[in-house]
Amino acid sequence: MRKWPRGIGYQKHSIHKGSKELGPSRQLLDKWDRSEIAWGDYVTQYSADQLWSVAAEIETESIAKMSIHKTVTLLCKERENDPHCHRHILKNIVNRIANKSRTRRLPR
Repeated sequence: MRKWPRGIGYQKHSIHKGSKELGPSRQLLDKWDRSEIAWGDYVTQYSADQLWSVAAEIETESIAKMSIHKTVTLLCKERENDPHCHRHILKNIVNRIANKSRTRRLPR
């Protein structure tokens, strides 16, 4: 999340970690805020940004591993019911990685 939501504190809400790497880039966020990009293009660009960022890959894999054993909550400045939020894209990416981890077979 690039912009921390107002009124949400780490200590008060037991938030374990914030990760700017998993938020949309400033450029992408600005394009979206100015209505210069369609949602489908936003999804494509955000997904590509996550794919090519080593820091994002490390964070995403960490969350995916954690999600296999614990409940993970993704936060954003957007409301939960807003379908145009990177959290929904990120959740799909995390779920794909977690599902691969669950089905990965051990070498014989």
